[in-house]
Amino acid sequence: MRGGIKSLYLGMALVVFLFCSSTFQVQGVTWNNFASTYEYTALTTGILYPGGEPQNVELEDSLKVWNVTTVGDKVFFRTNFTSRFMGLMHFDTQEEYDTYLAEHYWYDNDTDSMSLAYSVVGTNFYFVDMLDYTLSYNQTISDFDIRLISAYAYGLFLPVNHTSFNFKTVYTTTFTGDYPLQNVDFQQKDTFTMDKMRYNGYYLYLEYSYYSSNTSEIRIDYSIEVMYSSIGELYYYKETVFMYSEYLQQPLDDYKFTFSLNPEYRINGTEVNWANSFIILSSLILITYAYTKFRRAY
Repeated sequence: MRGGIKSLYLGMALVVFLFCSSTFQVQGVTWNNFASTYEYTALTTGILYPGGEPQNVELEDSLKVWNVTTVGDKVFFRTNFTSRFMGLMHFDTQEEYDTYLAEHYWYDNDTDSMSLAYSVVGTNFYFVDMLDYTLSYNQTISDFDIRLISAYAYGLFLPVNHTSFNFKTVYTTTFTGDYPLQNVDFQQKDTFTMDKMRYNGYYLYLEYSYYSSNTSEIRIDYSIEVMYSSIGELYYYKETVFMYSEYLQQPLDDYKFTFSLNPEYRINGTEVNWANSFIILSSLILITYAYTKFRRAY
């Protein structure tokens, strides 16, 4: 009960803080009015090869986001997925560390949750704490690289309605280095399907291969699939990585990571009737077959 009351007070404090902000707007020009709560499921599966021996891996986790609030050029939210944001800060005492968490993240020990924000300044996209200190930086929203979404909560919301926003479509080098890419395949669509429901929004797929060094010893096959709603909410993220040693002639890693919004939080979808689609496709095949037979007969 104490944790629930404390969380309620923190939520009320956030609302008061936002209303008192001099930059408060009813709706920012950069962001949309999102829902107040989201829940995601994260699943990692695959085969690792420690010491050359295959080892199956399956890990499942969950992420909850709440108190989502749009204010001017920022989106504030609270999350229980804290391990990605603690950082490697060093403090001499536990008290100093607790003070840091309280000031920068409004950390609540009872619910193990913290507050964060996305910020857009000009065309630059930042991830910031509650004192507006930059946690990470996406360079620009005018050529947004979907590979940046791999840090779980980093890409939960995107400012897709900003006049300068667009997705990067040309990929020639790796994300962290200058190694050239091979077999690049990039796709972008304005609809996507999840669990037999079709949604309008953003579907993006990227696939490529590269060698991790100039010696061409380790080949990496990489793919990423991303689905966003029409207002920039992350619905689905999937990353697959296959690492192969040309020298050892054996795989090193082969894993898949998926991060998906739970069904009860998805909205504005339309049901896909696969039976009707199958009937239509079958009819077209039969008509084509009958027409071909008819022409051969004459």
